[in-house]
Amino acid sequence: MKLNIRRVEAEDLDRLVEVEQLCFPEAEAATRQSFRYRIGAFPDSFYVAETDGVIVGLINGCVTNRPFICDELYEPEGGHEPEGENQTVFGLATHPKFQRQGIAEQLMNRLIAEARAAGRKRMVLTCKERLIHYYEKFGYVNHGVSASVHGGAVWYDMVMEL
Repeated sequence: MKLNIRRVEAEDLDRLVEVEQLCFPEAEAATRQSFRYRIGAFPDSFYVAETDGVIVGLINGCVTNRPFICDELYEPEGGHEPEGENQTVFGLATHPKFQRQGIAEQLMNRLIAEARAAGRKRMVLTCKERLIHYYEKFGYVNHGVSASVHGGAVWYDMVMEL
């Protein structure tokens, strides 16, 4: 499979929503409105993976000076600071038919590389307990239960120094 990782484009919106809804429970999935905002507000931190011209994965997040993700960051005007020190990861998703092929890893590595090139100091994300070990493979460190209650789930703060 030939994979192309590129920056998001406005025309990607329908497929992004489709992949997101397949990968996350409704209460946690980004909405069409959220994706529309993110594409416009921080396209430099939003990448898609495609094969044969079809989007099969995505990664996105804002830039901030906050040390951890808080729920207000998910809202429009919630704290995106283009010159901030920290690159967040709001979502990393791979279409179920394409999972376990290294696509999420390639997307994460691309965003990490872009964050380093932009002079960011840290990568910041939240994840569920079952995924802590996955993110630790990249170098993230678990900082315990997050203050985020996004989607009614229990999240863990993960931080990686760049």
